[in-house]
Amino acid sequence: MKFVIIGLGNFGASLGKHLISEGHEVIGVDNNSEHTSQLQEHLTYVVCTDTTEEQNITQLPIDEADFAVVSIGEDVGASLTTVALIKRHYPDTKIIARGISYIHQAILETMNVHEIINPEEAYAGQLAERFSMKGSLLALALDEQYEIIEVEAPKVFHDQKLANINLADHGIVSLVTILRREEKTNFLGKTTVAKKALGLLAGDTVIRPGDVLVLFGKFDDLQDLCNAK
Repeated sequence: MKFVIIGLGNFGASLGKHLISEGHEVIGVDNNSEHTSQLQEHLTYVVCTDTTEEQNITQLPIDEADFAVVSIGEDVGASLTTVALIKRHYPDTKIIARGISYIHQAILETMNVHEIINPEEAYAGQLAERFSMKGSLLALALDEQYEIIEVEAPKVFHDQKLANINLADHGIVSLVTILRREEKTNFLGKTTVAKKALGLLAGDTVIRPGDVLVLFGKFDDLQDLCNAK
């Protein structure tokens, strides 16, 4: 997928690097030349420009992007102006905007953006879940009992066919899919390592070292599996 990220502070820069590591293409935009120069080697392409100026917005390839992420983190006026200009010139583009404050989020809601995010709040929740689930790379609580987690395949599963692994030994646990790392080259010739979901799994699928298991189940049972050696 292709993303345009406007605002390359801590959150925007981290998001861009993560998306690149997942194999996506990212154009980073910021009016601070220090931010853009630091990310030249990390993102697909960077542009130093002021997105509150209408002529600058029209020169960005936002119409080619799957999502435009407005991650400006301090200037509410700049964020809202940027969102308004994107909606005016690229009405079909899905906009994900970072909410800076309660009032800012309320205004964004009236602008009908695709999604409003609060990365600090979301990260705090995910971090708390991950701390409580030993060994997991990512944890998402669905309710008080069930979670979905990503965890590196335990060594005991390496080179084993799924048909030979009995997850029922660990309680109520289901394997949703496997994320496998593979190299990918973008249109600029840069090679990145991305995680690719294998989709629906068959009994003859072999778990490789480095695979990431996406698991669904009860908290205690998932923790038991994470402790498997």
